[in-house]
Order: sequence, then C-alpha cells, then structure tokens
Amino acid sequence: MKVGFIQCAVISAIFAIAGYLLFSSASLNVHVPLTVSAALLISGIVTPWLASLIQSTSSSDARDNTQEGSIETLYVGNLPYRANENAVKEYFSSFIEVQSVRLMKDRKTGKRKGYGFIEVITDDLNSVIEKTNDSIFQERTLKVRPAKDKVEHA
Repeated sequence: MKVGFIQCAVISAIFAIAGYLLFSSASLNVHVPLTVSAALLISGIVTPWLASLIQSTSSSDARDNTQEGSIETLYVGNLPYRANENAVKEYFSSFIEVQSVRLMKDRKTGKRKGYGFIEVITDDLNSVIEKTNDSIFQERTLKVRPAKDKVEHA
C-alpha cells in the first residue's frame, strides 16, 4: 500500500520541530536556517521509513480481521437506480460482512446503471448467493452472481 501524503507531512513536521528544539537547546552556535535545514534533512530520511512502518502495522491489523474468510466479489444486478452505496452496503450487511460496494454509473450522464459489485468476506460464496439472489431490495428483485474477472481490452 502507498503511504499517504498526510502521514508523511505530519511525521516530517514532528521531526522538524523536534530537530529544531534539539539543535537550538544544545547550546550550539548554529544559525536558525541551518538548524531547520538539518531537522528537515533528518525528517526527510526518517519519514518514509516511519510512515511505511505505521502503514504496515495498520494493514496487518486489517488482514487479521479478514482471516476468518476470503474476500470474494459479487455481481449484483437489477438494483434500483436511486440506491446508493451506503444503502446497498447496509442491506447486504444483514446477510454477510461487506468489505466494499461499487455501483456502476454512466460516464456521460453520471446516472447509475442498475448494477454493481460488492466485496464480501466469506468462505462460502454459494450460501451468500442463495440468501441474496432473488431477494427484494427497494421494491426490486436482485440478481446476485459471482463476479467474473475483468477482461482487458486491447
């Protein structure tokens, strides 16, 4: 995973301030610009390492939560056009643990197309499909299938 800009900025600011305080309190006759430059240099070296360390611990926590099952993707068709991601996630959460929801939109108009993809955490995809296929959601009968792999066009 990529390390976020905000994480790096916060860590750099902390190191710059700490370096400035350390250099200025060490009773060295060093000018302020040189002190700030040294602190920024140190923070520039240490920040990527610390940020990736923070990122790896947070992603390992996320992986620990998903060890109970694998992440599978479902195709959900015949969705109401007025349905949003939160409503779909809330509905499917009553059946299974939902990782994410992506509802497809028309590129030109921005209107929803009536289908989407849901990532769920499960070991038994067929039981999830049995529970949710042909179920009623906002007055529409849903069609739920395993998602096919995305085909790359040349």
